[in-house]
Amino acid sequence: MASPSFKHGRYSKFLPERLIGRYGEARADPELLALRDEIALVDVRLTELLQRLETGETAGKWARLAATYGDLKAAQVERDVGGTAAALQKLGTIIEGEACEDVVWGDIIALLDQRRKLVESERKRLVEMQQMITVEQALALLARIQQVILDNVSDRGIISAISAEFKRIAVADTGGGA
Repeated sequence: MASPSFKHGRYSKFLPERLIGRYGEARADPELLALRDEIALVDVRLTELLQRLETGETAGKWARLAATYGDLKAAQVERDVGGTAAALQKLGTIIEGEACEDVVWGDIIALLDQRRKLVESERKRLVEMQQMITVEQALALLARIQQVILDNVSDRGIISAISAEFKRIAVADTGGGA
């Protein structure tokens, strides 16, 4: 059920009641298109994944594999079925850990690509923000220009004509006139 406070919004009429408040907050968020938080989150996840790799040092894995293989050979020579099974189990665990490392690297590569895309999108957004000004900024600029004219032009007829032109521009740009 849609909130009566939402007069428009493509999705608001379909949202469950429990999400309407968050939807309104998101619509009102001036930083909605900013991606810095997402980039930081990807960076945190990348750090976590890289730290996982650090704990599974490759040289250490080879040493564990060699030692476990030695245990397997010894158990086979002694015809120790339990020892053979335990050594095989341990070998499997070490090998699966290596496969897990490959999965982690796959995740890292995917996250790096996602981060690159987020950074590029954020960069474009920031560039676009620098190329556009808000209505408030435009009105402030016009007010400042008008003040400069008032400070430097003494002919009241010219000042009146300029002021009338500014008013005409402001009314036309806000949709209040032709």
